[in-house]
Amino acid sequence: MTFSAANSPITSSLDLISPAWSCPSNIVAYTTTRLGGGSMGDFAGLNVGAHVGDDLLLVKANRSLIPHSEKITWLEQVHGNRVVSLPSVDTTADAAYSSSKSHFCAVMTADCVPILLCDESGELVAAVHAGWKGLETNIIANAVGHFSCNANKLIAWIGPAISGACYEVDAQLASKFSHIDGAIANSTNKGKYLLDLPLVAQMQLQQTGVEDITQSNLCTYTDERRFYSHRRATHQNKRTTGRMVSVIGML
Repeated sequence: MTFSAANSPITSSLDLISPAWSCPSNIVAYTTTRLGGGSMGDFAGLNVGAHVGDDLLLVKANRSLIPHSEKITWLEQVHGNRVVSLPSVDTTADAAYSSSKSHFCAVMTADCVPILLCDESGELVAAVHAGWKGLETNIIANAVGHFSCNANKLIAWIGPAISGACYEVDAQLASKFSHIDGAIANSTNKGKYLLDLPLVAQMQLQQTGVEDITQSNLCTYTDERRFYSHRRATHQNKRTTGRMVSVIGML
């Protein structure tokens, strides 16, 4: 999806990813990429992260470009498992849900797994930021539990994240997810393993009873032109990088 912002002084269009899912027609859902925007240097492009050291005026301008920006609640993400109901004064959380057309849910990522959820009736939505810490502490189950309908009436999309082939971890971290079939693979480096976070997210969704799950199958690490990646920035000896945002709301 291309979103035009012809009146903006810093970009003419944005590259937005729309979930390929069968959601109700009143649902708005997308993930931004780094294409467009006015950030520079290590943040070059559409960085929406205000906590990473970028010029805050540029971040604000970038945020203003994305669809329905005035309705978005930006969370203070802490790699926990707290879920907040919007509107909320306290935004320290890693997931949010909303039944209000005036309050859109959003989570920022740069390798962690963004998960967008809605019910079949299009009356409630949620966005989840799931890094390994959130996955370990059941943030997905916490978010699903806020829906009043049965989990098999939910629709889920797993957005761009670091793929298993690119996410090398130590034995201690790998062991936290060894009970999930296919989540761990051997690395070519001794004592290291490859952890598939998007697969872990999918399996945990299934464990809650969600059946309609779509994987984006997009890797933030390998596509440097399109995505920010914290792990890639680390490997390139950069101090930091920008963030994308995954948004869901109702019209």
